[in-house]
Amino acid sequence: MHRPKGLPALARVSLTVIGLAALGGWLIRSSPVEPASPPIAGSSPMATPLSAVAEPPSSEPPSPPRIAAPTAETPPEITLLSPASSVSDPRIADRPSQTERSADTPTLLQACWTADQLRGATDDRRAKKAASDHSLSARVSLPTVSLPDALRGSIRFVKPRNGEKLVALTFDLCERPHEISGYDAALVDYLRNQLVRATFFAGGKWMRSHPDRTMQLMADPLFELGNHTWTHANLRGVDDPEMYDQIIRTQVEYGALRERLLGSKCAGAWGDKAADSVPVRLVLFRFPYGACDARSLAAVNQSGLATIQWSVVTGDPAKRQTARAIARTVLSQVRPGSIVIAHANGRGWHTAEALPLIVPELRARGYRFVTVSELLARGEVIAADSCYELKPGDNLRYDGRSQASSKR
Repeated sequence: MHRPKGLPALARVSLTVIGLAALGGWLIRSSPVEPASPPIAGSSPMATPLSAVAEPPSSEPPSPPRIAAPTAETPPEITLLSPASSVSDPRIADRPSQTERSADTPTLLQACWTADQLRGATDDRRAKKAASDHSLSARVSLPTVSLPDALRGSIRFVKPRNGEKLVALTFDLCERPHEISGYDAALVDYLRNQLVRATFFAGGKWMRSHPDRTMQLMADPLFELGNHTWTHANLRGVDDPEMYDQIIRTQVEYGALRERLLGSKCAGAWGDKAADSVPVRLVLFRFPYGACDARSLAAVNQSGLATIQWSVVTGDPAKRQTARAIARTVLSQVRPGSIVIAHANGRGWHTAEALPLIVPELRARGYRFVTVSELLARGEVIAADSCYELKPGDNLRYDGRSQASSKR
């Protein structure tokens, strides 16, 4: 087992591909990364809406049921499938990469939203006070999912095969109990305009407060979504029922929004292609505050979720962190296989302004942007058996926030 200096108990894996199968296990797959050459500055794949755009999915959120912890039954062993393997469910298909589409090929995103609908306003970033999220009355359970052993633990970064210069930009979309947090439209617009692939870790409550934005991110082939708990709870400080609620309720919310998207008129015109383009379930997870213990880490992995930490911290929640300071941090610390953490919920101060300083420079250095799943598929996964920001124990200061973050 590979144990680089400074990381405890590391897990090693060389994967050819990663994916998911129906409501069960992971599907091994391969997908191309972004093109090496960026688009012309100022151009946008969303610049001209389709001549006939169907009505976007309804944004009226349903009331989700109470979530039960996974059953104690031993999950079945996962079967790792190659891209050539036959599968019974046509929805178990890789999302077409942006590089697989010609410039004029429409996407589900464009079929359901116009360019004006995708663009946001400056006010979208602003957080608002809100009533506490209501308690749930009924309980349901989800199928247990088997996660490959190679993806267990707290994943910090990846060592790409052949030294490929790959980097994964990740953005957290968290929302706490008594607020409705924002949406950084300028940040997302820039990523789309520049065809930058990225991963968003969304809280379930954030998804419920922002159903249209969530469905847009689902439908965009540039992006993938991950689970960031329901209300940004520190899972080191909650009991088992609350911990499973935080994890699984977010999975349920994603599933409900996916079904709403696929049931919309605009998606219906796409037939099975619409279902193929939106993953069946979330397969990635990020701990709030980067805080976990053995119990919560095991619970997340037993739920079939790979835990993704980071290797480069932008520090963008600090109001004094300028765009140039964020760019300096990223550009000085990024290495092939880095995972960069930032925020897109309105608490990433100057993150959108920093991206034009980061993206062109990294591309000039030969880097390509990939989603986290694509990064995991292209090298040796480096994981620890504990969660931290930059070194073990450096996030213990957040443990006092566990109760406040998890209350409804």
